Amino acid sequence: MKTMIIAALVLLSPAAFADTYTIDPASSVIVWKAGKKMGSFHNGTVKVKSGEVEADAEGQVKAVKVVADMTTIANDDLKKNPEYQAKLVRHLSSEDFFKVEEHPEATFELSSVEAKKGAKGEYLLKGKLTMIGSTQAVEFPAKISTDQGMLSGNATLKVERLKWGLKYGSGSLFKELTADKIINDSFDLTLKLVAKK
Repeated sequence: MKTMIIAALVLLSPAAFADTYTIDPASSVIVWKAGKKMGSFHNGTVKVKSGEVEADAEGQVKAVKVVADMTTIANDDLKKNPEYQAKLVRHLSSEDFFKVEEHPEATFELSSVEAKKGAKGEYLLKGKLTMIGSTQAVEFPAKISTDQGMLSGNATLKVERLKWGLKYGSGSLFKELTADKIINDSFDLTLKLVAKK
């Protein structure tokens, strides 16, 4: 009898009613922005390949995994110059940067989530970002909401690229580079995710 009661309590716990949301690649996107020391910037997108979000009965996010398709790196700011645009995308995909042929995917997996006090739907996420075969810890603020079986999330994180071995054009490492050749040691990623039950 005692065993049956314990089993019933487990089944009735909030965790038992956890919801799993599947990320919708068509409605989700990762936006990147990177620049040089002189102040010029490029921006573009990477498509989301797949992913899942788990939330408890109260809508609190407990687990997140996002897979990015690095073969879809695209540029948006050079549309008036298709030749240079294509050249930039090839360079970003090359051995100098993301080595897309060898590492066609990048992933983020949640380690912990902390709700921001007094700010509904705002959280601090900590997790592991894997790209170019290297996994490093990251943390960033995010806004997450659920409505009628749909979960939406928005977050921006600053990526300190040297941690992943992205050394190309770094003024910190290559002191001989002139200012117009130096690429900032960090770039921004903005995640816009939509997931459905």
